[in-house]
Amino acid sequence: MTVPIVDMSADDDVCADALARGLSAIGFVQLINHRADAGAAADLRTACDEFFALDANEKASTICDDPLANRGWRSKGSESLSYSLGAASPPDLFESFNCGDDARVHGNGLFQQTPWPAQVPGLRGAAHGWLAQMARLSARLDTLIGAKIGFDLSACSTSGPDTMACIDYRPGPNGEESVATGQQRMGAHSDYTSFTLLLADPVPGLQIVGADGEWVDVCPDEGSLLMNVGDLLAMFTNDVWPSTLHRVVPMAAGAAPTRRSVAYFHYPNAGVSIAPLPGFVSDHRPARYVDVTVEGHLRSKLASPKDQVASTGAMTIAERSHAIDSSS
Repeated sequence: MTVPIVDMSADDDVCADALARGLSAIGFVQLINHRADAGAAADLRTACDEFFALDANEKASTICDDPLANRGWRSKGSESLSYSLGAASPPDLFESFNCGDDARVHGNGLFQQTPWPAQVPGLRGAAHGWLAQMARLSARLDTLIGAKIGFDLSACSTSGPDTMACIDYRPGPNGEESVATGQQRMGAHSDYTSFTLLLADPVPGLQIVGADGEWVDVCPDEGSLLMNVGDLLAMFTNDVWPSTLHRVVPMAAGAAPTRRSVAYFHYPNAGVSIAPLPGFVSDHRPARYVDVTVEGHLRSKLASPKDQVASTGAMTIAERSHAIDSSS
């Protein structure tokens, strides 16, 4: 499958049309000429590599026990993302460091302080450098998307619980990856976002469910960013723009031994109410979702993969739910 390409150097009308075509087709596009600073990306890569090379005891100093915070180190096998869709699975084979902009920290549990590692002093600055790049790009994307869906997404997405996950996949020290039946490097899930921006190594491992309902491999081009629709944008558009169902497969299914990615999760403000917009509701396509705030949706989703209990939140992939159990 060819992932639609959106050239962000084009004028706004052209970009908006290309985004709408790609995101309504498969919920997934590749952004080129996005103007995010390559130096900032390289700095973050270097700092992340240094962090993930620490021993487990050192990384454990950054663990945040509150599952709603989505901050700090998550060790390999500490969560199973398929539970966010109500599907049980063995623990996922990835580790991550999750963080957010220190300027957005306040009393709400979704906006907690990141426990930055003292052992890698450069990670905080490098993370904030990339967070700033992604916030600028997201603001433009909000404007472009808002023009296509008939909703001022930009005005209500100024201080949301945006989060960044720095993710590392690697086999054990002996170069092998032991996999239980049904286990993935990252289990099948949809993101809880308006949209997600992904900086990923151009190596195999990522799969999405295509328009035919089958899993297909996606390998990004060097220097590009992948963008996928999340639950909230799917809910706004009454599933006309589908929330991307995706996973990362293990080495035995064709993934590269070493793979890194950085996912920027972008949201409207926490109190914004999410429901199908009038332009996407008709007698032939009645509203599929009831009103829920951004915070309410996040609270229904974030803890389930960590506690390994089925989420009670809205599921946006009903027509594709058969793919969750597919091992192909």
